[in-house]
Amino acid sequence: MAAPKPKLSPSQELMARLMRIVRTCPEAASEVLELMFLVSQIEAATTIDREYRDAKRVISRLRNPLWEMGPPDREKLLAAAETIRRVCRLPEDQIPPVPIADAGERARVEARLADALAGEFDAAQIARVTGVVAAVLQD
Repeated sequence: MAAPKPKLSPSQELMARLMRIVRTCPEAASEVLELMFLVSQIEAATTIDREYRDAKRVISRLRNPLWEMGPPDREKLLAAAETIRRVCRLPEDQIPPVPIADAGERARVEARLADALAGEFDAAQIARVTGVVAAVLQD
C-alpha cells in the first residue's frame, strides 16, 4: 500500500498547479515564474510574527477553549497561557479577549502586502489579496 500524499499548504498547491500550466504551455514560463515569486513574497510578508500575533492567539485560545472541561484541566490551560504570556513579555492588555479579536491584523497585513506588491497590483487587487490572506490567518 502506498503512503498517503502529504497535505500541501495553499501556496504549495498553487505552485504545483502553476507548474502543470508550464508543462502544458511552456511559453507561459516567464509569467508563471513571476507569479511564483509573487506568491513567495506574500507568504514571507505574512509569516513573520514580530508582534507575537500567533502567541497572543494561542494564549487567547488556551483561555477560551472550544469545549468544556473540568477545573484541573482548565487550570493547566490557564497556567500554560500565563507561561507563554510571561515568556513573550506580553502585557495583559495586548491579549485579545477571543482568538480572532485582533482587529488591527487586517490593516497590518494590508500594509505589508502593499509594500511588497507596490507597482505590481493596484489598491483594489491588494485589498482582495488581503481579504484572502486574512481569512486564511483566521483559520
